Amino acid sequence: MANLDFTFDEITEQYYDRQLAEIRAYAREITLPARVSLEIGSNKGAFLRGMAERHPEKFYLGIEIRKKYAELANRTFKEQGHENVHVMAVDALLAAPILLDDGQLQELFVFYPDPWWKKKHQKRRVIRTENLDVLSPKFASGGILWCRTDVGPLARDMRAALNAHPDFEPLPMEDYPMQAWPRSERDRLTISKKMPVQLLYYRKK
Repeated sequence: MANLDFTFDEITEQYYDRQLAEIRAYAREITLPARVSLEIGSNKGAFLRGMAERHPEKFYLGIEIRKKYAELANRTFKEQGHENVHVMAVDALLAAPILLDDGQLQELFVFYPDPWWKKKHQKRRVIRTENLDVLSPKFASGGILWCRTDVGPLARDMRAALNAHPDFEPLPMEDYPMQAWPRSERDRLTISKKMPVQLLYYRKK
């Protein structure tokens, strides 16, 4: 059940008032199931659309900070009759403490995130220690974190953060998915350019 009593510090509440209002309004409207699959960086929702169609028994929540892409994704879901998926134009680290109970997150997808090259901007990266500390309690035991990137240095940094975190361990290769996932626009572009993709698949201990 959503934690509508959760509040951030005063500055965060004021600065992100639009996003927090949207998150809390969604929490009042929708009761999420006991297990949720989350994608951070959903773009136009191609991957989630394919997953929602393939697994109607699951619920998929997407986070896409660009509002026009989130709205486009949700229109497409509605037109195609997918009721088990929704994308929000908010910050994932604002949404998680309010929308997700501890142990509710079944899997998290982070595909081709922005590398944020400049050192002063690296605090915006999704996979880093501070963010893992926030997200870790939301994972169910054995929940999976699926990461992909075509940026070698970013893969190195994300792997270092995950290896150093006490709550996560690498997923054994025998547990990797056998069936190909739905292709996003970035997936198709990467494949067409024959660029190597780094896979970082981790499990909540």
